[in-house]
Amino acid sequence: MPPSPSAETRPLVVKLGGSLAASPALRQWLAALRRYPGPLTIVPGGGPFADAVRSAQETLRFSDAAAHDMAIMAMEQYGRALCDLEPGLLPAATPQEATATHARGEVAVWSPVAMTRADPQIPASWDMTSDSLAAWYAHEAGARALLLIKSVDFPPPPRGGRSSAAGARVGVTPADVGMTPPRTAPRSDPPPEGEGGGAASIVDPCFAHYARGLDVYIAGPAALREAAETFARGGLPGARFDFTREQSIAS
Repeated sequence: MPPSPSAETRPLVVKLGGSLAASPALRQWLAALRRYPGPLTIVPGGGPFADAVRSAQETLRFSDAAAHDMAIMAMEQYGRALCDLEPGLLPAATPQEATATHARGEVAVWSPVAMTRADPQIPASWDMTSDSLAAWYAHEAGARALLLIKSVDFPPPPRGGRSSAAGARVGVTPADVGMTPPRTAPRSDPPPEGEGGGAASIVDPCFAHYARGLDVYIAGPAALREAAETFARGGLPGARFDFTREQSIAS
């Protein structure tokens, strides 16, 4: 089993799922993340703000391009809320601003509007969620590790409720994480528990492309209990994505 990334050598990007907005676990995750000793940038999901965009699009029938722009603004709104909830979190629009925040010993929360508007290559598609945007940002920022914090566990914890050991590998097949070309504004998170099934609902169809070259970990509720201690050691809770050879070729 490979060791978890070292805080000294690998700045960390963490995607914090918008579906955690209604969960008591949100503040626990924020407090745990503050224990991480290395440079840390949080990429917020869209949460209830992105849900409002979806609802409004159904009613008003504005374009996917407009919905894409609004969904990214929803991520920024959620990020602003996170900064208010936890001391030591500050918004950062660019990797340079994030680096300045890290130098002060604080956690950066990415405000994605400026960077995403400046890059026309980012698809205006609901197939590309904030998970893929987090992977895109990680590359832009020169990070090597990406942690996805979800409101559901993948894989499900074993009987007894204990999570996978920090850094344990999780096999991911091409059917689990696809390379579907974007078609239609970024969705904030996978469907809530009960609305989707299997590994395919954990990340979006574009994720494998944008996550190429990153060490990707995923943590759900079962990993929270030991998360603070794991972060304090410079490790990552949850399980590691083990991308297959077929995916490497496809991407």
